[in-house]
Amino acid sequence: MESSAPLQPFNLETMAGVFPGVRTQRYQRVRLLPMRGPQVGPVWAQILWYEQPAGCILFRQGEDGAWDTDPLLQLSEPGDDLLARLIGGLREAGWQLQSCGSCHFWSPSISTTIDRLPAGQCGVAPDVGQPAALITQSALALDCPHWLPTAATTRRAEGFDSDGPIRPLQKIAEISESKLKFWPRLWRKIKRAVQPVSTKVSWEATLVERSGVGAGTEPCFGCQGRIANLGALAVETLDGDTQTFSVWRCRACYTTYLNDWIDRWVRLDSLETEESYFRIAPAEARDLLDLIDSVRGGEHPGRRRERGDERAQILRFLDGRTPLSHQIRQGR
Repeated sequence: MESSAPLQPFNLETMAGVFPGVRTQRYQRVRLLPMRGPQVGPVWAQILWYEQPAGCILFRQGEDGAWDTDPLLQLSEPGDDLLARLIGGLREAGWQLQSCGSCHFWSPSISTTIDRLPAGQCGVAPDVGQPAALITQSALALDCPHWLPTAATTRRAEGFDSDGPIRPLQKIAEISESKLKFWPRLWRKIKRAVQPVSTKVSWEATLVERSGVGAGTEPCFGCQGRIANLGALAVETLDGDTQTFSVWRCRACYTTYLNDWIDRWVRLDSLETEESYFRIAPAEARDLLDLIDSVRGGEHPGRRRERGDERAQILRFLDGRTPLSHQIRQGR
């Protein structure tokens, strides 16, 4: 540990906070791999941030699901060197940080997330056609199945030409034609009518959030941000149920996910739904969005029976992957 100061997890007078007299509203979940001993799967850890004094502490989750009362690592005044100190401190404690920032494919940038954490560019399946907003990932974003450890604890920021927080994606509720006045809306319709069908629209123009102007509809699995929907495709299962695949992106740490949602209430008359979330790499998110965009009106279930080939492609993609979350619900 970098600090030997005694830690009191709670203010016993107010039962609030994670440091004496301080309440924290920020946390980040990460996964850790043991560097010694038997090779087991990753374990969850939680980083809690506080401001007076500035710092963060990391608690590990035990096998019984309870959080350890003693911190695994404590850092004071985390700054630009946060990632290096976090990786180095965990290695001294016998743990490997399993996040984008410790991945071989992640290249740091001089940009930051809205939480002022280091941001970088995912290099899985590099392609010049990938939009920067999609391949950007926080250093503490959850690892994806392509994660490989990097030997370097510090890497120079390259590949970006601007600093500061990443610009948020456009929201469909903000750019919808219904929000425009009469003449701008008429001009857009005329322009679309005379535009050649073969004209390729840029990724930057088509990549929009479909979850509205306000907060997203689901919490992120890694941070306290909200994940927003980027595209959805409704298909039909072999049992005749409606199955929807959708791509999501966190507004805070930029982690990309795939959601698999099956609605069985029509067939079973029990309001039963089954839902799974998978962590996917940004390049995989782009490929899935390409597939979704190739189906006109794909989010509408009306023609779901005609999309058997698309369903088979996505199921092949998911074959062998472990979901972050899986649950079956009955009733509301």
